[in-house]
Amino acid sequence: MGSIRAAWRVGEHFSGHIKPMNHFKLTERDIAILRFINTFGFCEMPKLDQRFGWVKPRNYQIIHRLLESGLLKHERIFYGRHGIYRVTAKGARLTELPPLARIPLATYYHDLTLIDVYLQLKTLYPNATWTSTRELMRDKHMGGVGKRGHLPDGILIQADGTHIAIEVELTLKGKYRLESILKGYGGAFDYKEVWYYCSDSVAASMRPMVAKMPFIKIHLLKELLHGRSSQTCSL
Repeated sequence: MGSIRAAWRVGEHFSGHIKPMNHFKLTERDIAILRFINTFGFCEMPKLDQRFGWVKPRNYQIIHRLLESGLLKHERIFYGRHGIYRVTAKGARLTELPPLARIPLATYYHDLTLIDVYLQLKTLYPNATWTSTRELMRDKHMGGVGKRGHLPDGILIQADGTHIAIEVELTLKGKYRLESILKGYGGAFDYKEVWYYCSDSVAASMRPMVAKMPFIKIHLLKELLHGRSSQTCSL
């Protein structure tokens, strides 16, 4: 992989040149926040709280500084949900990715769930590193697997260099599309395993499809997110 592999502590090792901003002292913590958000494209406050160990009112004080400096923007997408934060063009210059051009409504809940999966895997595998789809796209790894150039939702890279493709499946893809992806993974020797985190119904449908593909593991999403995962830190 040619991707710059983001550590679990996304953004805390930024070494690029930072230009001073008038009346605003940029900190390493600020860089870490911007890079974390931009790794996934956008993020809600509760997930930022979990990632950085924040509590009210300090969380909003920290974010307010970044909003006021023009590094972040806040948008409310759906009624009844938390608003989301994403980096501006100015903020993106302090990260390794371009800003998200628009909020992908079709994958909105999936993308937020992926952050939850990342945070749980970070706890289970503290010595691993993470490469996101956005990083893979940046590095032009668009060949992917499957006929449409499928890319995983993320890659978990163990300390020994083992690559594990991570997939979050809330709804079942079409049969032809899913079979194409699974077949592609069968020939993708970069990955030792593929871990699917699925809703109950998707897991039930996928298990028969991968019965003869032992390198593809089907996990219940709810078990991971509720801390009941049977996974261990060794493969």
